[in-house]
Amino acid sequence: MGSRAEILAKLKANKPEALPLPQIDSSIFDEGLNLIEEFTKKVEVVGGNVYQATSADDVVKQITKMLPDTKVNFSTLEGTSAFNTIDLSTINDPRELEDLDILILESDLAVAENGAVWVNDQSLPIRVLPFITKHLVLVLSKEHILPYMHQAYEKLNHQPTDFGVFISGPSKTADIEQSLVIGAHGALSLTVFLLD
Repeated sequence: MGSRAEILAKLKANKPEALPLPQIDSSIFDEGLNLIEEFTKKVEVVGGNVYQATSADDVVKQITKMLPDTKVNFSTLEGTSAFNTIDLSTINDPRELEDLDILILESDLAVAENGAVWVNDQSLPIRVLPFITKHLVLVLSKEHILPYMHQAYEKLNHQPTDFGVFISGPSKTADIEQSLVIGAHGALSLTVFLLD
């Protein structure tokens, strides 16, 4: 048996018993928040922007007006294929997408307490997309905003998925000289559109 196999066998043999998750009564956190206002405030605090939209076409029109000079764009929204300048089915290596300017994705879950939006592999044709695009646009219905992460995790327990991530704001770091840098290792901007 090699050293790797020995280490894994020892870890498996010394694995502690699984503990049940604590039962949390999420109603004790209810503060009667205005979910749209709270969500908008939290997205803006972390460097993103929130806009209202009436449809997928409206999202594309608004984002095209905001970012008019982009060349490599892709949207997963139904009925917006005219916006796409690339065909993901022809991409063999995600590195071919290093020049992706705008990515528009749909979500069915967001959290007001921290401005986080859930994106999972059902809405992602290629997992790396939200991390390599220059401008990330997330679209969701207002009714999909939940007050707290407790409710979000409850909902996610009933949605089987292989991959998912909460995204809150554009990429940023303050590691270097404690100066905030936006777009350090991911999207330069995050725009969230709320559909009525």
